[in-house]
Amino acid sequence: MEAFGLLLHGFSVLLTWKILALMMFGLVLGIFVGVLPGLGGPNGVAILLPLTFSMDPTSAIVMLSCIYWGALFGGAITSILFNIPGEAWSVATTFDGYPMAQQGRAAEALTAAFTSSFIGSLVAVMLITFLAPMISTFALKFGPPEFFAVYLLTFCSFVGLGREAKHKTVISMSLGLLIAGIGMDTVSGNLRMTFGSPDLLRGINFLVAVIGLFGISEILLTMEERLALRGHAAKINLRTIWAVWTDLPRYWATLLRSSVIGCWL
Repeated sequence: MEAFGLLLHGFSVLLTWKILALMMFGLVLGIFVGVLPGLGGPNGVAILLPLTFSMDPTSAIVMLSCIYWGALFGGAITSILFNIPGEAWSVATTFDGYPMAQQGRAAEALTAAFTSSFIGSLVAVMLITFLAPMISTFALKFGPPEFFAVYLLTFCSFVGLGREAKHKTVISMSLGLLIAGIGMDTVSGNLRMTFGSPDLLRGINFLVAVIGLFGISEILLTMEERLALRGHAAKINLRTIWAVWTDLPRYWATLLRSSVIGCWL
């Protein structure tokens, strides 16, 4: 009962006009940060941190949190409209979101991405709030065999569910593992494939590699075809939002399953 009372007190603090206004402002800033390739949520929070120096601790934490959550969705905008992931976690959005934009359904894709982000974030916050001690105890039991099993399942899922030929998927994963092996080993401290270059000590940044593989290739293809960055317009209105919201309950199992998997990861 004491924990429930603290939770209600937290909601009473948040549900004020001042805090709600800071939430909206932080979300808008976060969306702008997410749209810009290479920044990301953590970098955006670090860059915009001086905005909170004159605020009280509660307002500062709320605003920085909303900037981070807004950046999570902002990366999906460029993924859907331009096939360029603004964030590393927006790569999967390009698989289905950009084809929908090519079919003239960009507004539906953006609405679905926003709603899914909201549902996933809500489930994650609820699980962390009520099940954090249990989840942390379970996570501490993970060792090398469990991590190996998770990675193996991930690789097998890529091969089995990928749309491309199996050998292409295996080659892509092998190249990814090769790139991930560059730099200093965090466990042993040994240097791997640095070739005497100090710039490779920290390895290859995943976000840089993702933007390079997806974004630069898309820009080069666009320049080859029309010498202009090709994007798709999206006009979101209440009718589109309502149509997507009425259709999403059909996929409740997918939403729940993906939310649990996201919390697991």
